[in-house]
Amino acid sequence: MLFINQLTHSLSQRFSSWLDRRLPASAQKTLSHRDIFVLPTRWGLLYALMVVLILLTGINFQNSMVLAVGMFLIAVIILSIIFTYRSLAGLSVIFHGSQPCFASQSAAFEFILDAQESSRYAIEIGWLPDQFVKVDISAQQPNRVSIDCIGRRRGLFYPGRMLLTTTYPFGLIRAWSWQDMEAKALVFPQPIPAGAYHSAVASSDGEQSQHSELAGQDDFAGLKTYLPGESLNRVAWKKFAQTGEFFSKEFSRPGSDPEWVDFDAFTTADIELKLSYMTAMLCELKEAGAPFGLRMPGLTLPPQRDNQHFERCLSALALYPDHAVATF
Repeated sequence: MLFINQLTHSLSQRFSSWLDRRLPASAQKTLSHRDIFVLPTRWGLLYALMVVLILLTGINFQNSMVLAVGMFLIAVIILSIIFTYRSLAGLSVIFHGSQPCFASQSAAFEFILDAQESSRYAIEIGWLPDQFVKVDISAQQPNRVSIDCIGRRRGLFYPGRMLLTTTYPFGLIRAWSWQDMEAKALVFPQPIPAGAYHSAVASSDGEQSQHSELAGQDDFAGLKTYLPGESLNRVAWKKFAQTGEFFSKEFSRPGSDPEWVDFDAFTTADIELKLSYMTAMLCELKEAGAPFGLRMPGLTLPPQRDNQHFERCLSALALYPDHAVATF
C-alpha cells in the first residue's frame, strides 16, 4: 500500500510538472490546439464498441448495407471530435477579479469569456470538486461569468487550475483544458463572537472597557434594512406607509470615544481564534456605525467608520503577520 501511494504521488507530481510546462500560468488565455485535450466519454466508448460490433457483423456476413451503416457511424464520431474540439478552440478567457469572503464561505471569481467568431454552447467551467458553471457564450461580445469557490482558510486563496470542458454537440467526445488563470481572492478570518472577550475592546485612551451596545439613542443617523428580531420600536413606520417596505431607524452617540480592537488585549494563545474574535468585533462595530480603529503588532489603523476602512482592517487580519493590505 505504501508503494502504491508513493507511486501515485510521484506520477501526480510528474503530471503537474508537465502540465506547468505545457500550460503556463496566465491571467489571459486564448485556447489553441496545445491547450485542449480530447477523449471519448463513457457513452462515446459504448458507441465505439457498438460500431466495432456492427463492422464485424458486416464483414462476417459480407453485408454491404451493414458496412455502410458502420461507416456512417464512424463519420459521426469524426464529426463529433471536430465539433467538440472547435467548441473550445479560439475561446478567450480573462481573469477579471474576485470578491473577498470569510473563511469557510464562497469567494466569487469573475471571468470574461470571448467566443470571437462563433457562439459556443454548453461550456462548463469551474474547479473540482466544486460545482461547475455551465454557460452559453455569445459571439463577438464579452460574456461575464462568476464562479464560486469555497475559501477554507484565511489569507490569499489560490484555487489553482480551473477546468474548461464540453461534450457538445453529441456527448460522445469530451474536450477539456486545465488553465491556471492566476486567480486569487482574499479570505478574511471566520468571525466568532468573542463572548467573554467583549471586554477586550479598548477605548481610545488605551484602557479596556466593557463591550456595550454602540448604537445609542441620542441622535438619528439614518435608515437601514430591517432585520428580523429587531425591536418594533425602531421600525420607520412613516417610511413603511410610503413604500410598503420595512426599514429600521439607526442612532448614533455624538461625541462618544472611538473604539479600538486591540490584538494584545486578547489573552488566548491561539492566533487564529484571536483573529476570529477580532473579526467578529469589527463586524459588530461596523454594524453599529461607530468609529473604530485597529491595533496589531507593527500596524495601527486610526479610527474611522467608512467601508474602505472596514475592508482595510479585515484585510490586515486576513494577511497577518505580513501586515500588508490587499484590495481585489
